[in-house]
Amino acid sequence: MSPFPVLSLLPAALLLDRLLGEPPARIHPVCGMGALAAAAERFFRHGPNGARMTLAGLAACLAVVLPVGLLAALPVRLAGEMLGDGAAWCVCVVVVSLCLAPRCLDEHARRVALPLEQGDLEAARRAVAMLVGRDPQQLDACGVARACVESVGENLTDGILATLFWATAGLLLAGLPGAAALAACHRAANVLDALWGRLDETYRCFGTAAARLDDVLNWCPARLALPCIMLAAALLPGLDARACYRVGWRDRHAHESPNSAWSEAAFAGALGLRLGGPAWYGPLYRDHPWLGDGTPLATARHIRQAVRLMWASVLVFAALASLLLAAVARI
Repeated sequence: MSPFPVLSLLPAALLLDRLLGEPPARIHPVCGMGALAAAAERFFRHGPNGARMTLAGLAACLAVVLPVGLLAALPVRLAGEMLGDGAAWCVCVVVVSLCLAPRCLDEHARRVALPLEQGDLEAARRAVAMLVGRDPQQLDACGVARACVESVGENLTDGILATLFWATAGLLLAGLPGAAALAACHRAANVLDALWGRLDETYRCFGTAAARLDDVLNWCPARLALPCIMLAAALLPGLDARACYRVGWRDRHAHESPNSAWSEAAFAGALGLRLGGPAWYGPLYRDHPWLGDGTPLATARHIRQAVRLMWASVLVFAALASLLLAAVARI
C-alpha cells in the first residue's frame, strides 16, 4: 500500500465527520448495532443470574461484535476488488468516520454550555442528561458543568481515540478492510457496554462480558490519551500542560473504571478543575473520588475549553498515528 492512503485515512475520516456529522438516527449504523444487540439478548438471555448468564452474555456479545466487524470490512473489500484501491480507501474513510463521534460530542457539550450562559439551569439539565447517566435534578449549575466536562474527557477516549487506535491497528494488521473491521468492532463493543454494562440486577451477570470487552479495547487508548491531552494543552492558550500531566498521572487510577480517570484527570489538571466526586445515578448513590486540585465551581467557559481541548487532543493523536503508519508503510 502506498504511503498516501495510509497517511491520510484518519485525517480524512475526522474531516468527514467534522463536515457532515452523524447521519440521521434512523439510518445510523449504531441503530443497526442496537437492533442486533436486542435480538442477541432475546436469543441468549434465559434463566437466573449466575455463571450461565455470564456465559450467555459473552455469547451475545460475540454474536454482535463479530458480525459487525465482518459487515464493515465487506464493502471495503468489495470496493477494492471491483473498483480499485482508491474506492476501497473512500469506503474505509466513510466506515471509520461513522464510528467516530467528535462533532456529535462537540454539539452536545455546546448545548449544555449555551443555557448555562443564559442562566437557564433546567434547559442545561435536560441537555446534560443526554451525555451522562447521573440524575441531573441533583446537580446545580456548577455540577452540570462539571458533569459535562467529565463526559467530554471520558468520551474523548472511548468514543474517539479508541476508534482511531483500532482503525490504526486494523490498517497495520490487515489493510483497509482491517481498519474498517476493528473500528466497527470497537464501536459495537462501546454500544454494548452502554446497553448492558450496568451494575443493576438486570445486567449484573449478562453485561459482564460487554463491560470487560469495552475495558480491554479502551485500555491502550486510555493510556495514550494522557500524553496527547498534555501536548494539546501545551498548544492551547489558557490551559496548564504541566498540571495536566501531574494530575493526570497522579489520579489516573482514581476511578472504579480502569480507563476513565486517565483522560478525566488530565482534563481536570489542564482546566484547573476538581472533577468527579459523589453522584446520584437515579436511586443509586456512588461515592466517586475527586480528581484534580482545582475549583469545583465549573462554568460554561470550562465546557467550551474542554471542547477545544478535545479537538486538539484528537488532532494530536491522529497526527502521531498517521506518522507511525507512514513510517511503517515505507519499511
